Amino acid sequence: MLPQAYLFSGNDEKAKDEAVHLLATYFLGENYAHSPDFFKTEEDPITIEEVRMLKIKSSQSAVSGRKNVFLIKNIENLSREASPAMLKLLEEPSINSIIIATTKNKSFLLSTIKSRFSVFRFWTTEPETVKSEDELKTKLIKSLAGAEISARKNPNHANILKFEKILEIHKIINDPTVNKRLLGEYLNLIS
Repeated sequence: MLPQAYLFSGNDEKAKDEAVHLLATYFLGENYAHSPDFFKTEEDPITIEEVRMLKIKSSQSAVSGRKNVFLIKNIENLSREASPAMLKLLEEPSINSIIIATTKNKSFLLSTIKSRFSVFRFWTTEPETVKSEDELKTKLIKSLAGAEISARKNPNHANILKFEKILEIHKIINDPTVNKRLLGEYLNLIS
């Protein structure tokens, strides 16, 4: 049995759009965007009125396809007032409906809303990211060498502690779950 709510998260907009296309095509056919059973919202903010309208439409039978398909672009734009209504829609899904939501960062969503979705991540590595990661690694190596020299020449508590902190950064730099920007800021702070 397929899930009724999908969350496509990440910075790869092209991959997310392709996933939306595949799923919507599966339920509504190739011309899903023109189907009376396809509903799309990408407002900023997403209001409670829009979510209430989705709730009403989700309770209705599909006209031409197998399901009503709702696409909520950038669900992180959900207004504070609309969040409880969205949660209710997700908690009590209609068998007639499929909800597809997209977000750049799922951490911007309430955990109660996020937990109602089947989450799929779409990430791409941009050339600027690779460049900045290379710069971070170069700076880390230089900082580590400098801190080691300082700790050897003058082995006081501050120099040894600085060397240990930079060494810890070196240990986790290749972990893909670590936020490199924050790591770089921390390195700047202790260097």
